Amino acid sequence: MRGAPLPSTAPRPTEAMDTQKTTRDIVQLQRDYQAGFESLGGDVAGRLAYQHYLCGSTAIYHGNVIGSCFLPKLWDMPTLAFFDELTATTYRILQKAADHFCNDPAYRALFGFSPLLDYLICLPTGYDCVIPITRIDLFFDEKTLDFKFCEFNTDGTSAMNEDREIVNGLALTETFCLAGQRQRIEPQELFDPWVEKFLALYASTPQAVADPTVGIIDYTKSATIYEFEEFRKRFEQRGYTCIISDITELSYHDGALYGRDVNPEHPAYGTAHRLDAVYRRGVTAEIMLELEAEPQEAQNALLDGARPSHTLHGALALVHAVRDKAICMLGGFVTQIAHCKQIFSILHLPQTAEFLTEDECAFVRRHVPYTTTLSNEDIDLATVLGDKDRWIIKPKDGYGSVGVFAGRDQTQEAWDELVRDHSDGRYVIQTYGAQYQTLKTRPLPLDANGSLRFDTLAGAQAAQQDGSFNPLALEPWSILTGLYMYGGSFSGVYVRAGQSALIVGFHGGVTLGSYLVDYDAQAGLALRTR
Repeated sequence: MRGAPLPSTAPRPTEAMDTQKTTRDIVQLQRDYQAGFESLGGDVAGRLAYQHYLCGSTAIYHGNVIGSCFLPKLWDMPTLAFFDELTATTYRILQKAADHFCNDPAYRALFGFSPLLDYLICLPTGYDCVIPITRIDLFFDEKTLDFKFCEFNTDGTSAMNEDREIVNGLALTETFCLAGQRQRIEPQELFDPWVEKFLALYASTPQAVADPTVGIIDYTKSATIYEFEEFRKRFEQRGYTCIISDITELSYHDGALYGRDVNPEHPAYGTAHRLDAVYRRGVTAEIMLELEAEPQEAQNALLDGARPSHTLHGALALVHAVRDKAICMLGGFVTQIAHCKQIFSILHLPQTAEFLTEDECAFVRRHVPYTTTLSNEDIDLATVLGDKDRWIIKPKDGYGSVGVFAGRDQTQEAWDELVRDHSDGRYVIQTYGAQYQTLKTRPLPLDANGSLRFDTLAGAQAAQQDGSFNPLALEPWSILTGLYMYGGSFSGVYVRAGQSALIVGFHGGVTLGSYLVDYDAQAGLALRTR
């Protein structure tokens, strides 16, 4: 409704979530690591070795080496246990929302999806897990342990390879070795646990065969191919054939789905392979764009359950194979319930509160930011225009921060124009989450064009002598913490940092490596170390 009142101060979290500061303070862990860095004069040799490693690694996104920081994030057991609890609560809420979507037409209508997308979301998956893989991104305050959600990523969940390569590089530095003398610091394992969960979920389905061919599918233009190759390696180590296929190259005929590998250097290249188990990395929005470009007759045939009489290609081939149970696809389109941006608004509605517990409702009020459709019917636009720093605009069905605009990054004139241009119901408006800041530094300084100012010891020494490089200088960076969940269980941490209102690579954002300190593998968490 127009001009709906903004939420009042949220209540305290439930007792279970009101975790007190632990005896091992994670802030102190960072300070101890920083102290070692300072004792080494900023570890110039280590910084050079680390950057050289990254430049020769597979930490590549859209053809460029990812940005990173030299000081990682360290996570202790009490904090990891806290993450385990908050992700379990989040998953339970999202699972209930997805169940009600599929079983209650009135609740389904709240999302405003097309009939085709409604149909795809409600298709059975064959396994008992609403969201097989997700990364829950949140603004987490390390001093208070409070947090606000940023977004829920589902099938396109990525960046496991970024973390793997970063921690490999940091392990080469004297700063890391010095920290390892004080406590046990281990990198997390983000690949094998997902592969194992994937195979277990697949084996539980009626579609399961004894020796499945696995397909990792995405649109190549959006894909993180190096990451896919790492996942492929883990499937192959277990004896499975694994194909990396562009969705546009899929074909479906005679009750079978086929994919062609994208890597010319892989033995599978050049041949169509029948797929049994599909790891979907292509996001629903891109798949829907392709489906909606199909003739209406083809869309109707899908909705009507008609069997194709000819070979189908691309997204149409994929959804027919899913509908006909010719494959098992992890995840199913039901993951769109958590992925869409309007879920934040819907979680606050009375219709959602009806099936949540009191504790879950309190959790939503405290941690899910106020969100509504950006339109004259849903919010007073004058309020949005008059207080730009309070708001952020997001597409209802976006990913990768494309089309996201934070008011505090804009001039008033630019903000006014953005609000006017995006207030047609396709975007949401959300209260901007306060960000936790910590002191970090890039491995090596960049010039005005974003290139390394130097990459040799002689260059570093010259920059120190002329005063343009102080290896001990640190700057405040805002932190975004991502929590991976595999099969509904907390399985790892991913951290980004930025110095603008949007913490994303194309706004100068960087990735921080994550390490687990004195991790107890017997504590009952699903996390794994390498």
